[in-house]
Amino acid sequence: MQQAKLSLLALIFGASVLLFSGCADDGVTSGPIPDPTPLDETKIELSISIRANGKVQSAHYTLNCSGSAVAKTSDHPLPSEACELLAKSPQILDPAPSNQMCTEQYGGPATALVTGTRDGKAVNREFDLKNGCGISDWGNALPLLVQQPSGN
Repeated sequence: MQQAKLSLLALIFGASVLLFSGCADDGVTSGPIPDPTPLDETKIELSISIRANGKVQSAHYTLNCSGSAVAKTSDHPLPSEACELLAKSPQILDPAPSNQMCTEQYGGPATALVTGTRDGKAVNREFDLKNGCGISDWGNALPLLVQQPSGN
């Protein structure tokens, strides 16, 4: 009887090993293939136009990034800082909400227009200093816009 119990235990153990070995990871996935481009490898090609007095272009830069890495074709004065900002906070390029409540403080006539593409999608973002929201947006985008003109 002792021999029969040992044989039964050995059989159960062997069956368990076979059953669980079928659950091992063989490295093959059955789900969808993941996107080969990590999120931090976003391709960005931008043109930045600054009008310190709100009318006449006072500065113009191009910025090309692959994630937080700067492309050699950029002529932006702070390319590393700008690419890093866009990699960490891509929403900076999203249009400002139209129904946002803002303080009525005036920061000056300066405007900036950022156009180009982010991963092939069009970017058309305007910045100004006409109210508290605009002042805050400009400050948040400072590495991209280079400086905040003081103006009257």
